[in-house]
Amino acid sequence: MPLLVETIRAEDGRFENLKYHHERMRQSRRTLFGLENSLESSLLELLDRSAGKIGSGRWKVRVLYDSEIRSLEAGAYQPKPLASAALVDGRGISYTFKTADRSELDEINQRAVEAGADTALIVSKGFISDFPYANAAFFDGRYWWTPEEPLLAGTRRARLLADGLIRPCRISPENLKKYISVSPVNAMLELGEIMVDIGCINREVL
Repeated sequence: MPLLVETIRAEDGRFENLKYHHERMRQSRRTLFGLENSLESSLLELLDRSAGKIGSGRWKVRVLYDSEIRSLEAGAYQPKPLASAALVDGRGISYTFKTADRSELDEINQRAVEAGADTALIVSKGFISDFPYANAAFFDGRYWWTPEEPLLAGTRRARLLADGLIRPCRISPENLKKYISVSPVNAMLELGEIMVDIGCINREVL
């Protein structure tokens, strides 16, 4: 039974996007384990008990679970700056579910780092999909666009799509020139909070 992970952002003690986290946990457990019961009440109880230990500012709450919640850890979070990225072939990687085993994603990111970039942009089936740790959103000067087939459908991505702030499309290495910049988007990072200039992406697929 694979161990799953859910990363939840707490901002000044307030837990964000819980609706989307609950839904992903529900779908993952149903698909992987055939379980219909929800962990929502258990998670809310644990979050409520941990709230007093979480200080001001941004905190990262990491929940490990399978048939039940196994652990919950929380720590202060500081975003890491990014200045560059490299396109890296995912080589058939599948990461439909947010599992605790990130070894394949770490290997992909390491290839980008060895090429001199801060991080990777994964190419899957000829199209750009994600960063190793976040979904991607591309800005064309007017609109934000996100790859329509990400490796993992993130919770913040789901909310941004529902709110109409990003639009899905296919993005190939060849049409990167249509965009100005790319932003990593995940539970911890807002849209546009970190930006990488398109000119700072190594477009040779490693």
